[in-house]
Amino acid sequence: MLTLRDGETVPAGVREIWSAGEFHRIDLQPLSYDETVSLLHVTLGGVIDPAAGRRLWNLTRGNALYLHHTVEQEVTAGRLVSERGCWRWTGNVKVAPALVELIESRMGALPAAVGEVIDVLAVGEPLEYRLLARITDPAAIEDAETRSLITLDNSIGTAKVRLAHPLYGEVRRERAPAIRLRRLRGLVASSLAAGTDRDDIRILVRRATLALDSDLPPDPDLFLAAARSAVHLLDTPLAERLSRAAVDAGGGMPAKIQHAYCVVWSGRATEAQQELTRLAQHTQTDLERAQVATLRGHNTYWSLRQPASAEAILDEADAQVSDALAKRILAAERAAFHADLGRPELAVETAAAALAAQLPEQDAALASWAMVGGLAMLGLVGELETAAARGQTAATAAPNGSVLRNGLSYRHMIGLKLAGCLHAAGEVARQAWHETADTWSPISGEVHLGLAQLAGGQVAEALVRLQAALTALEPYGEFGGWPYRCRLGVTQALALAGDAVAARQAMTGLDANVHPGLRFLTTELTLTRAWVAAAEGLLTEAAQLARTAAADAKEAGQPAFEVVAWQTAAQFGDGSGAGRLLELAHIVEGPRAAVAARFASALQAGDGDELASASESFEGIGDLIAAIDAAAHAALTYRHHNQRGSALTCATRAQTLAERGGATTPALRQAAQPLPLTDREREIVRLLGLGLPSRAIAERLTLSTRTVEGHIYRAMAKTGTTNRDELAALLRR
Repeated sequence: MLTLRDGETVPAGVREIWSAGEFHRIDLQPLSYDETVSLLHVTLGGVIDPAAGRRLWNLTRGNALYLHHTVEQEVTAGRLVSERGCWRWTGNVKVAPALVELIESRMGALPAAVGEVIDVLAVGEPLEYRLLARITDPAAIEDAETRSLITLDNSIGTAKVRLAHPLYGEVRRERAPAIRLRRLRGLVASSLAAGTDRDDIRILVRRATLALDSDLPPDPDLFLAAARSAVHLLDTPLAERLSRAAVDAGGGMPAKIQHAYCVVWSGRATEAQQELTRLAQHTQTDLERAQVATLRGHNTYWSLRQPASAEAILDEADAQVSDALAKRILAAERAAFHADLGRPELAVETAAAALAAQLPEQDAALASWAMVGGLAMLGLVGELETAAARGQTAATAAPNGSVLRNGLSYRHMIGLKLAGCLHAAGEVARQAWHETADTWSPISGEVHLGLAQLAGGQVAEALVRLQAALTALEPYGEFGGWPYRCRLGVTQALALAGDAVAARQAMTGLDANVHPGLRFLTTELTLTRAWVAAAEGLLTEAAQLARTAAADAKEAGQPAFEVVAWQTAAQFGDGSGAGRLLELAHIVEGPRAAVAARFASALQAGDGDELASASESFEGIGDLIAAIDAAAHAALTYRHHNQRGSALTCATRAQTLAERGGATTPALRQAAQPLPLTDREREIVRLLGLGLPSRAIAERLTLSTRTVEGHIYRAMAKTGTTNRDELAALLRR
């Protein structure tokens, strides 16, 4: 095997061997991001925090040798560490000495002018060619390109110059004197400020970041504008640093409010609350009072998990202000509280009032978030789409809009999922994932995508993604309620994967960490309990929980959640919600209610053909789990009517659908295992398989121990098994 690095001259002797032998040429490409993460997972033996994986790939760009040296160095230095099975990377990178030598030998001895080009790019890449040529020698730029030290990218119309590899810049910055780097940063920052795109948000952030560590005098206005832009780019640590610089440079109350905002969105809830409490004592205008109060309320509600205290903060502020705009800003925050507390009518009404007149884009985005949340619960998809579009427009224009766009996208996705528009929900999730994938904080995008995959029946993929996201969220506490939403998804996924023991453990943890401010997910929580019970084989309990969820959703005025609850009951074999589903089909929008009504009605009527048709309809809207269950129930119905061919067809269809996503449900197991057991006998045998004695089973099912023993005796007689272990093993297959 002969190996040759790109760009190297082939020695004459090697060329002769090459031409004489029968060699197959293979051009190895750099590792992709996914390949890099997979390699890290295998090498380190654990999940990689998405932010760490992205950062390592951005630094090494798929070069396996560079990746090896970097990981080895960072693990040794204690900056790349495993915490509860998840590898996180903190602090600034320090290039390993062996890698420094390797890169410096690759770069070779550089003329001073070429070194200037490399160092300017090391502090400021990418740079337009025309700008670089103004501050360095054009001939030296050509020389650097000839040496393959830089690349020229014309793909976007304007020629951009970059270093050939990010680590070249790391090495040059480590070697250069600090005063030289400060001068070069100031030079690049001043040149960027003279360009026509000086106010583009990415250019603004680069200008401020360069100026921060340069020989230029501090500019509080630049630092404040750049801090807001950094939040928009989801780089909260940089935004916090820039906003602190704005405060230190004399940026006043606007800079202090922005800094507090960054601390809130960094997940440091207690520190943020202390800072905001101090700020509240120094506000001068109604607008400042409203801005500080909404931040305090937001932090108190979602991160400190104290919704009642958060509402009290808004009440107090509302009593202190008279300005109409300030009151609408407070109303936008209050509407968001109403939505997440599961008050859809109040959320829509309050959000509409806030949006009735002009609002700052950030507050308009928040009011739209609340509007979307309320409409999602009401099942009004048409209005929801309009509100979501309005909110996205406002969030895109808002200085701090990206973090709000995350919350808006989540509620938009939930609304589409509830309505049965699962393909559209997946598209919203993918868009949220793309928007965060290459940022400092990609975790929320991972949660979006994982929940959408779960809703669509991609259970195995969803479980891996959500478990990794949940681990990555641990350092942030209960920030924004994201860990709670993630736990819900993980627990459901474990249950749908058929891992009853792990699902019950996850359910115990979930019950201990219910977020009091996310009451709109109460139905989802109850249905998660139902799926866990179903995974354990307790279909009577599962169906009862689903009916309870439906009743609670109806009482709360959340018809979209009620539809899902009755559909879930039908998936457990209980079609008693058929009549109510027919009513709901005329109340909510979207395809789910009508298909669920057909499913439940067919279940009640014992109509195999209609159940099979419902399965196809569920598959059409993207609900793979319901499609599996409808096909499985069709198989059971056909089998009951001795229509063996149709039963086999539907059972095969259910199994095929399940294999596409890694799901296993009670109905699927029953269709695949035609054991001569009653539903009650199945429940008891399932509990035997979990290791429960007869007395514990009796307590769980509210039966007498004698009744349980009788069911076990009859089940053994029907199946020809000779002991309890053999009987339990039948339902483990």
